[in-house]
Amino acid sequence: MIRPYTKIPKTVDIKLEWQDGLKFVSTTGSKHELILDASQDHGGNDLGARPMEAMLSALGSCTGMDLATILKKKKRQLEGLRINLHGQRAPTHPHVFENISMEYLIWGPDITDEDVQWALNLSLDKYCSIAAMLKKCCNLNFKWRINKKGERP
Repeated sequence: MIRPYTKIPKTVDIKLEWQDGLKFVSTTGSKHELILDASQDHGGNDLGARPMEAMLSALGSCTGMDLATILKKKKRQLEGLRINLHGQRAPTHPHVFENISMEYLIWGPDITDEDVQWALNLSLDKYCSIAAMLKKCCNLNFKWRINKKGERP
């Protein structure tokens, strides 16, 4: 059962603990852990995701959760979803994202382009907090491809 949006916490807490070099373990308020690190070229040990990769992952998972939820509410049969994201960063410090492209590969026998367009517009314009924040500083672009029944993800 999907819980109402009023249940979303109004505060978010994270505890970051430095491990070694540039490695941090992030423990979320929901008791999950993320490992973040830098590459060896930048002083880390390459033992976790980079912070900007984590940001793209947050954007993709946020919009993906919205897409899956909206398609389910429309009683569409979602069999698979893969999201590829590409972020283009500014050439100078602080190297913020200037453009982010998202490609949604969707598997489902009864999902239409109209369903996906509607769901992604709702996600990017209304529901996804990450997208709302990122749209203030960079361009977000998306495209999708629907694969029908029999084509596996």
